[in-house]
Amino acid sequence: MAGADRATIESNSVLRAVTLCGLYFAQGLPYGFASIAVSAALAKHGAAPEDIATLIATILLPWTFKWAWGPLIDRFSLSAMGRRRPWILAAQSLMVLGVLAIAIGPDPMEHKTWLMMSLLFVNIGCSLQDVSVDALAVDQLSESERGRINGFMWGSNYVGLAAGGAALGAIAAKADVRIAAMVLACCIAAVMLLPLLVCERAGERRFPWSVGQATPHVLAQRTSVLLVLTRLVRAFALRSTIAAALFALLLNLQVGVLQSCSSVLMIQDLGWSQGAYSLWMGNIAFVGLAGSIVGGFAADRLGARLVAAIAGIGVTICLASFALLNAHWTNDTFVIGYMCVETFCAGMLSVACFSMFMTLSWPLVAATQFTAYMAMLNLSRLLGAALVPSIVPEDPTLALWPQVWLWAAALQAVPLGLLVLIDPRQTRRVLGGTDDDEEATGHQLA
Repeated sequence: MAGADRATIESNSVLRAVTLCGLYFAQGLPYGFASIAVSAALAKHGAAPEDIATLIATILLPWTFKWAWGPLIDRFSLSAMGRRRPWILAAQSLMVLGVLAIAIGPDPMEHKTWLMMSLLFVNIGCSLQDVSVDALAVDQLSESERGRINGFMWGSNYVGLAAGGAALGAIAAKADVRIAAMVLACCIAAVMLLPLLVCERAGERRFPWSVGQATPHVLAQRTSVLLVLTRLVRAFALRSTIAAALFALLLNLQVGVLQSCSSVLMIQDLGWSQGAYSLWMGNIAFVGLAGSIVGGFAADRLGARLVAAIAGIGVTICLASFALLNAHWTNDTFVIGYMCVETFCAGMLSVACFSMFMTLSWPLVAATQFTAYMAMLNLSRLLGAALVPSIVPEDPTLALWPQVWLWAAALQAVPLGLLVLIDPRQTRRVLGGTDDDEEATGHQLA
């Protein structure tokens, strides 16, 4: 059948939505697997908070540098197979290979260096896929469907995180982490069939050896890497964009700290089983999804900055309250209730920040600038994990854990003050949104 006769991502809205959501689901799976299932297994085997912090830092490291993928993806591609598709296929191949290294390699609980290096490899692929899929969405989604499909994509990521944490965590608890990794590899490979078998546009090659060619407007969309970087420097030269960058860099410090500690507290000190921890942490991701939906509607009505402030205060109060009510930690219902409320507020905070960062991004480099903000949020988690040895007492007891949560509440409160310095509309008001606006602004500054 000729390439022009096949359904493509560009021509079929259902196929477009299924492909984008499937790819986001595939990104959520490894993160849920590593941050919930693997961390629970390590805690069950007696790992210290510093060991879990190393795990979190390892999986986050590639995400802190994902901004570097943007200019490369925009500039280089095997265009005859599509502008974004080759990058997505390469990224998913890296993910599958990294997960297989865990599945067929030595026991990851006994060979932690092998485990960490394999997870690093997986997350290099995940970060590359994330930027590639976002770029594909920017290329393919019309303005009328962008909000709706973005919501479905983010929801698919939450579902993937829940499955990676709860389902794969249950397999790891009942069988072995390597068995769970093999199931994960099969799931990613199954999703890989979407970009492998579906072309972006009519006339393009499905495989490197197939007949087809790049469409003219794809070749015309290539932008000089130097020009992108020059514009990016201008975009980050405003008060609001600088304050937003610092805000992003501080916002998730407490997340990095608590992701390194939660499994140790719950499993080693509160007596939760590995399977119960994975099940609850995985399924609570759906509460985060609900918070994101509410936060999205609220941001549209009240403004993203205000909703970010309200949600951030909510997270701070949750963390401080959990610390001060530590006498109730042995009550599983209380602990689960705390996790649900905190996760709901965190979901609201995340989506409000995403909306604010999108508005702050200069349209001429919007994808790269927004990716830079996302990278800073991930770097913030990594820095939080690095703080664990300074914040968490050596060999912590149940009586000492509350001070860790008080530290987390303080770390969450600090960046909220920066919101008063951020005007989400300053970038477009000052720099405009087109090449003509850029030229006019340049003349004014000169």
